[in-house]
Amino acid sequence: MSNKKAFFWGALTGAITGAVSALLLAPKSGRELRKDISDTAVKVGGKTADLSRQAGSAVQTFAKRATSLVSRRKLNGEAALEAEVEPVYETEDSVKQ
Repeated sequence: MSNKKAFFWGALTGAITGAVSALLLAPKSGRELRKDISDTAVKVGGKTADLSRQAGSAVQTFAKRATSLVSRRKLNGEAALEAEVEPVYETEDSVKQ
């Protein structure tokens, strides 16, 4: 697992744990506590959705760049192969004559 990914999951876990601990240890009535938990869950859900969209966008960008790079490498490789094979065909033709 990459360091960035591990840090992200650690930070997310720590944030959730901290939020839940703060809510449970605060002196509030049951109704207030449930409302706070609900509000926090909505905020975490929204942030998670935003991060998911950003990650999806980053993956799509990476995939497009990788596809483009592979296509260019393939074209360059085919051109290089043709340049190497052409003298072989010329030699073969001269031997046949």
